[in-house]
Amino acid sequence: MGKEVQHSDYTAEDMEEFRKKLVEETELLKSWFDQDKFSRGNHKTGIELEAWLVDENMLPDPCSPEFLESLNDEQVVPEIAKFNFEINSMPYDLTGDCLTKLKDEMTGIWKKCEQEAQKDNKHAMLVGTLPTLRPHMLDMQYLSPQNRYAVMNEQVMKMREGKPLYIRLEGKDNLYMYMDSVISECAATSLQIHLSVDQKDAKRYYNASMIASPFLIALSANSPYFFGKELWDESRIAIFEQAVDLEAKNHDGKNVKRVTLGNDYLKESMFELFQENLEDYPLLLPECKDCAAEDLTHLKLHNGTIWRWTRPIIGDNPDGSKHLRIEQRTPSAGPTVVDSIANSAFFIGLVDYLATLETPPESAISFDEAIHNFYKASRQSFFCQVRWIDGKLHDMKNLLQYEIFPHVKSALLKRGIDKKDVDYYMDGVIYPRLVKGVNGAIWQKAFIHMHGKRFQELLEAYVKNQYSGKPVHEWEL
Repeated sequence: MGKEVQHSDYTAEDMEEFRKKLVEETELLKSWFDQDKFSRGNHKTGIELEAWLVDENMLPDPCSPEFLESLNDEQVVPEIAKFNFEINSMPYDLTGDCLTKLKDEMTGIWKKCEQEAQKDNKHAMLVGTLPTLRPHMLDMQYLSPQNRYAVMNEQVMKMREGKPLYIRLEGKDNLYMYMDSVISECAATSLQIHLSVDQKDAKRYYNASMIASPFLIALSANSPYFFGKELWDESRIAIFEQAVDLEAKNHDGKNVKRVTLGNDYLKESMFELFQENLEDYPLLLPECKDCAAEDLTHLKLHNGTIWRWTRPIIGDNPDGSKHLRIEQRTPSAGPTVVDSIANSAFFIGLVDYLATLETPPESAISFDEAIHNFYKASRQSFFCQVRWIDGKLHDMKNLLQYEIFPHVKSALLKRGIDKKDVDYYMDGVIYPRLVKGVNGAIWQKAFIHMHGKRFQELLEAYVKNQYSGKPVHEWEL
């Protein structure tokens, strides 16, 4: 969805032409999988970090067009609403001091964003859902001016035949509301972690990423409040899934969702997902381009309108060759850059561990059980029971602290990441977070339970802690 589109009123001929190009590119991609044409051995990572802009009263401020123009940084780009933006890192080789390099880059850009916002007495904020967001702010006037967002909204509502979207969450409080646009997606700001993989390992890593998602959610949950209601620890999971609710029937007659953990584990290769894209998902943005099939332009555009929580990516190398990577999309943004780098490192270590087990973990945890784990963690983060690869139910926090954590740390060291970096992010950030049982969501709830539903004060304390750069387990209430 990062690419701009030029049109909006798509015709039946546009649909037919786009599908023809999509079929051609999918067939070409299959031949590349059959011939094992993807680059190997050059393992990299990078992240995307979404953020909010708020005013002096801690309310969302729709100033991102002016903010981005003044900032003038090609790595900081628009998001769906005028009070959001996104930072994109460079890719880094997954070895040595890559975590330090990633942290230094993102910290430098983030400080520029903070300083730019402060010029106008505003703040840039890393949080999953913004507690001070009000229903009237989810209005089309706050949609970013890029054409792709307006067109996506038009197409979604057209495919829904004008029926409003129904947002429903039940937690300590309950939320039931109807929306006439997809702009509520803006309330689901995230950390997106990219990991390149060799073709021979891609199936195992993709399945491992789905299995790892609940544990990453528990560790990184940071969206407990939406419209002043205490809902799920990671409310943005349900918000995003319902903000683009476009069910379709697959070739077996089963329902498939546009935002989803998935429909099953991979059986043979990542190509299955692109075949599924072609066969099961209606076209959302049939924007035809005059380009070579090898560019996979239409395949990539279509894939970008299917928001799997682990998304398959066909990447371009500088020499023109292609690589495979997975994009893990479940963690919330924030609370700090340091927390985000720690979450990224934890994810990489966990999928390394799971993907290299002698017995594939997908043979021990059924896909239905992985789904159950996913939604339990979304609701209660550390405080739920989940199924592990031993077939037993475990307390999430204890499982992370005593069983999973040592394997994650060991996997990062085995990959060749500097011990100094591994020790800092694992022993200095992740482990004390687990010992204290705190993540962004738990910290926010503790503040509100202590002080009452004073959300402006919550965010004033939040942004003060965020400016300190300290990871969330060191924050004061």
